[in-house]
Amino acid sequence: MIMIKKILWIVFLISFIVCTAKKELLVPVLLDYELYYPDEARAQGLEGSVQVRVAVGEDGKAKDARISKSSGNQLLDSAAVKTAKTFTFSPAIKNGRPIQTLVSVPIEFRLKDILPDYWLTEVKVMQHMIKSQYNKEWIRELYDLYKKMIYLPRETNDMKINDYIKLVVDENTAKLWDGFWPSYPANILLFIDIIIRYPESFTSLQAKADFNNYFKNENIKIKYILTQPRADTLINRLLKAVDQH
Repeated sequence: MIMIKKILWIVFLISFIVCTAKKELLVPVLLDYELYYPDEARAQGLEGSVQVRVAVGEDGKAKDARISKSSGNQLLDSAAVKTAKTFTFSPAIKNGRPIQTLVSVPIEFRLKDILPDYWLTEVKVMQHMIKSQYNKEWIRELYDLYKKMIYLPRETNDMKINDYIKLVVDENTAKLWDGFWPSYPANILLFIDIIIRYPESFTSLQAKADFNNYFKNENIKIKYILTQPRADTLINRLLKAVDQH
């Protein structure tokens, strides 16, 4: 699952503090958090907004989080609660002292198109770093970059994307798509590229698990778009490549 650190300055609604006209209150500001956007939700193209009520301690840390307005989807609601529990605020201050507060926070889940040229540069740099020095954290970061391309909304995923994928995958991975580059999106190859490049890494195991989940739907799409003989050929190639590693 993908984790994005951001800094967000926003004023929140204080829910249980009663202010008098003469007493100054400094409202907590959200400084940092990690957004959890489940891969399963990305794969399904799920977007939405969740309102979360967060109990903030005197140290600015989130102590508890509950849904106050649902997105209508359990995956996104659960991810919002998990995200809210990573919140770090500047503490609320009253009479010069930090206090506990209750704030209401909107959490947005929006799929965004990537800039392919920028993505390609980031991937190439990360691959070069790993080649120079094998680092498991860098492999995970590379996989995070790959997943940005893998989980692109399908309507934005035309054959031009294949030109970029072909430039980043291993030669052996690229051969799996011989005969299919002009006719079917190659996003799923990025799972296999991680598996082939870094077979001893934990990220490779994660990529295998993610491939299996992704393939449940991709298998249907391949059979729908390609003729049966071609679909069978491509599916067998993919499954064999994963099984061999």
